[in-house]
Amino acid sequence: MENKFLNLHGMTNVTRVFTVLLLTAVGAAFLVPLTAHSTGPSTAAPIGGGGAASGSKTGSSTSQPPAPTTTVPTTTAPTTIPPTAPPTTVPTPAPAPAAPVAVAPNGYGCGPALAYLQTHAAPGFTFECPGWADGHQAMSCDNVAGVCPGAMVIAIATPCPAAYMNEASNSWVLVGKSNAALDPNGDCQ
Repeated sequence: MENKFLNLHGMTNVTRVFTVLLLTAVGAAFLVPLTAHSTGPSTAAPIGGGGAASGSKTGSSTSQPPAPTTTVPTTTAPTTIPPTAPPTTVPTPAPAPAAPVAVAPNGYGCGPALAYLQTHAAPGFTFECPGWADGHQAMSCDNVAGVCPGAMVIAIATPCPAAYMNEASNSWVLVGKSNAALDPNGDCQ
C-alpha cells in the first residue's frame, strides 16, 4: 500500500524519528480532547432548563454547566533537517617530543664515534661514549692514576667528529706509534 503523503522509505533515520514523534504528538492532540468528555449518562441539568441563569423566577439554584470548549488542533509543517555530513575521523596527532631535538650533523653521535674509533684508534683502548672526559669534549687516557688506573680508555663526552677523530689520532701518539700533534682536528663547533 503506497501512501502519497508519507514516504518513509527515502528518509534518513533522523528524519524518520522526527516524523514519528511529530505524528505521535498530532495524534495525541486529537485524542486527548475526545477522551476528556464523559461517555456515561449526563447528570447535569439540561441547557435552558429553567435555571436561575435562564431568567426563571422559581427560586431553584441549579447552575448551568460551563460552555463547551472547542479545541482547534494546530498543525505544524514538518521541519526539514538538512542532511549532515558523516563524521570525519581525525587521526590522533603524535605526541610532542619531551625536549626539542636538534638535528645531528653528519657523523655526530655515539654510534658514528664508536664506529670510527674501532677502525682508527690504536689497539688496546676501550671506548666510552658518552663518557667522563674530565671536563673536556673527549680524552685519551693510558694508565693515569686517579683517572684511568691500569687501563687504556678513550672517553667521548661530546660526540662530534672533531673530538673522536682527535682521540683516535692521540691514541697512536700515546702508544708511541705517531708523532702527530695532539688534537689535530681542533675543537667541536
